[in-house]
Amino acid sequence: MGYEYLRNEAIIRSKTREFFGVGTVVTASAYLVSVVDFMLIGALLGADAVAAAGLCDSFVDVAELFGFVLSSGGPVAAGILLGKRRLRQANGVFTLSLLLTLAGGLLCWCLLPFCGFFSGILSNNGAIANDVARYAFFILLSSPFVGINLVLSSFAILDDCSKLAMGSVVAANGVNIVLDIVFMKYLRMGVAGAAAASLLGNAAGILVVLPYLLSKKRTFHFVLRADDLRETGRELASSCSSFATDKASRIFSGLTVNLLLMYFVGNIGVALYAVYSQLRFILRILAGGALQTISTLGSMLYGERDFYGLRKMLSLLSKYTYALVAALMAGLFCFSAPFLRSYGIDAEPDTVLSLRIMLLSLPLLWLNDLLARLYPSVQRQRLSVLLLTLQNVVLKILLLLLCVAAISRLHWRSVPTVAVWCLLVELLSPAVTLLREKRTCGNVALLGLEDQADRSCHSFSITGKAENVADIHREIDLFCQQNGIPRNKGVLLAIAFEEAALNIINHNEHVSMIDICLLLEEGNLIVRIRDDGAPFDPLAFVDDEDILQMNNISLLERLTDQKTYTRIMNMNNTVLSIKLEAAQNDGANDGTC
Repeated sequence: MGYEYLRNEAIIRSKTREFFGVGTVVTASAYLVSVVDFMLIGALLGADAVAAAGLCDSFVDVAELFGFVLSSGGPVAAGILLGKRRLRQANGVFTLSLLLTLAGGLLCWCLLPFCGFFSGILSNNGAIANDVARYAFFILLSSPFVGINLVLSSFAILDDCSKLAMGSVVAANGVNIVLDIVFMKYLRMGVAGAAAASLLGNAAGILVVLPYLLSKKRTFHFVLRADDLRETGRELASSCSSFATDKASRIFSGLTVNLLLMYFVGNIGVALYAVYSQLRFILRILAGGALQTISTLGSMLYGERDFYGLRKMLSLLSKYTYALVAALMAGLFCFSAPFLRSYGIDAEPDTVLSLRIMLLSLPLLWLNDLLARLYPSVQRQRLSVLLLTLQNVVLKILLLLLCVAAISRLHWRSVPTVAVWCLLVELLSPAVTLLREKRTCGNVALLGLEDQADRSCHSFSITGKAENVADIHREIDLFCQQNGIPRNKGVLLAIAFEEAALNIINHNEHVSMIDICLLLEEGNLIVRIRDDGAPFDPLAFVDDEDILQMNNISLLERLTDQKTYTRIMNMNNTVLSIKLEAAQNDGANDGTC
């Protein structure tokens, strides 16, 4: 007999929208400043200044390396550990992330004396060499501030303190944009003023999020036991591997690509490629909340083995974000010339054509971003590393070399050729990766992980009404039949779980639905009861006025070997572990049949 597999989608929909909204605000604020920076540089200083800032993309990646990697991979690892109810290791991930971010940021200061040397190489000792050196100096100087701000904001979102995270990012970018104008226009600092403004903006963001770090009520604390260090480090390294590959490959390819463009295409090629990078930022401003949601909500759902919820979350995020991608493409296709002029680039026929070719790559570019963020959250890090290596290094450099050869020997028009190169990179990278995933894993994670074939894991939902509690009995009976569990055990367990669900419903007016997951693991039955109501611990509550003990869970207390309650992502999570043999003995003693 197959499962009817009844699930209420309301929790997944509401949480996806909630985290997408928060993530969009945070991500939009984070990337908006980069887009505005380049627009202000182009408007106030011209296309050569845009090229100088574009040449420093690799220095920006170096400055953000530790902060980006640990603020992306750290919450993923912590979310999976929370889903598995391993809070101590999650605390260790938080602690280690902060320490490594600070150490990495200080390490970047060792590069400060060499800014002039690198700028000479990147600019071919041209007129913009001094601008490149000064911009790189301030960018590297800001590294510790950028990293700490990113890590604290990311963990604050995971810990349901999204307002502080949003406030931090908004404050950092607000200060940055105001100081951009002050430094570049009034203090005549040139392009270096934009980098100096970024440094002070991130310092302001840390001050805003500091109350989270000082709060005693936060979920994550500074805990890093020596006996957990190896396991915690392994979990963190596993989750961070793809993000580290992303940044490291961008640093390497950024240097190589900018050198090739500067030598074979000129300043206009570097400036146009910088505009293409801004298209990625604009896309993340509009749809980047999906990436944040996958890292936080998605990693926790995977840790709980809630594959149904994971599929629904991805379906919703894909609908939201690809509608935004289509709107962005249509808007920029119609207003290509004004968009180029906003960066100080003349709207010549070749540059307009090139921008429109680049717009065709946006759906593929977004697919790459979704896959790169999803794979670490479902512990397919190798695929993420493969995708990012292809996208950022292998295909990018190989195809660019072919394009450079075509420009040099076949005399192709240089600027449109650069645009075609961008499109081919974004097309071939996911194609190769998805084929590899299908071959090695048997399915494509973005289309949905399979869980119904796994009879040891079953999830279902009931609405928050007392009359629906009887559905628990039916679902548990089906689960026991599928897994060869004697019926007397199922009856006893069903009664116990009905008690827990009634306890939640009777003492919480705001519960709209309850999700229940049954999982067989090493001879134990693991049960997760999740609801979207106000904070309430059904294991600790005792109704003194309930003489008949209709609202208490005495049977569940007798059956349960381990029980925990946590409040994660604004949801109540009660997890129970029951030894099936013990449950059978209790049933025999009670005369249950």
